[in-house]
Amino acid sequence: MLSKQMCFLMSICLFSCIAISCQAPKKANIALIQATGLPIQDPFMEDYDPGMVRPQMMAHFNKLLGLFEEAGEMGADLVCGPEDMQHIGAYGLHIDVMDPESGKIFADALAVTVPGPLTDRISDIAKRHKMYIIAPIYELADRKVYNTAVVIDRSGDIIGKHRKTLLPVMETWLVSVADEFEVYETDFAKIAIATCWEISYPEISTIYALKGADIIFNPTMAKDNLPGQSLGTAHMFITRAKDNSVYIAPVVLGKDGNGIIDFDGNVIAESVGEEDVVIMTEIDFSRERINSSKWWETINGTNNVKAMHYKSRRPEIYNMLTDPDPPILEKYKDIHLTTGDRERQLKAVREVDYGPKKK
Repeated sequence: MLSKQMCFLMSICLFSCIAISCQAPKKANIALIQATGLPIQDPFMEDYDPGMVRPQMMAHFNKLLGLFEEAGEMGADLVCGPEDMQHIGAYGLHIDVMDPESGKIFADALAVTVPGPLTDRISDIAKRHKMYIIAPIYELADRKVYNTAVVIDRSGDIIGKHRKTLLPVMETWLVSVADEFEVYETDFAKIAIATCWEISYPEISTIYALKGADIIFNPTMAKDNLPGQSLGTAHMFITRAKDNSVYIAPVVLGKDGNGIIDFDGNVIAESVGEEDVVIMTEIDFSRERINSSKWWETINGTNNVKAMHYKSRRPEIYNMLTDPDPPILEKYKDIHLTTGDRERQLKAVREVDYGPKKK
């Protein structure tokens, strides 16, 4: 039987563990990778060499891992990479190009298991630098390919996988969709991931905010700001941040379009035009979105903008948002996407074949 002293000590330890897991938001160094892409093979072109696909994929992946290392050396608490760290998304167009090594369609053949050799290397970096990492890769699971953002904690353990839920039409040709919007609790804030096109749907950012997310990362292959200009021109990202009173952090492959926007719509970190750098800033996640007007506070009963906004919701009148057949679709009833139509997909591939050597 345990002594009273031992029971007391165990109670203290249990209370401490609960307190640590439920601690209030605090300051953290948030980092993003701003990298340019290395060359890939193009099956449309005359000099296409399938033997170079994997070496080029790994060269690009290794380059991004080097920037993860740099973020760790800078003291990052969390670092997020761009969508498709393998740099293989473009192969998704080539649904009739086979991998000579596996006999599968190339884009399918290059997807990897999670956990696996690639994520093991990322986990090692996270563990050595005691930081969280968000690593977007194409994942192979149950004979399906997912566009997955792997979340790794400070110990190097995988604590989650956000699989993309909404895909651009071309990506639907080979990639499967998921149905979950996960919010992950770190030791400094609650984080969420809206991969690429997901940020275009305002409902998704709102779901994350309703679940308590403090910051939404958007690893992507596209960007919303004007080429070569600040995220101050990225109206969609600014709107998502202000509408939901959350931080928004787009991470795109390229020399601009990366950074962090705060809940007031201000750009607080970016490095426009810089090549292969780590963007990092400290965020105090305990800070709330407050209106400084005493009149505003008196009228509303609070000066907390986010609290007022969400306590004023009327979800009972939002049924149209979940209607699978809203009136707008009547206007587009004669439009049929190429999703699920392999014959039209193959025809489309032939029509966009811009290489000198026609198939």
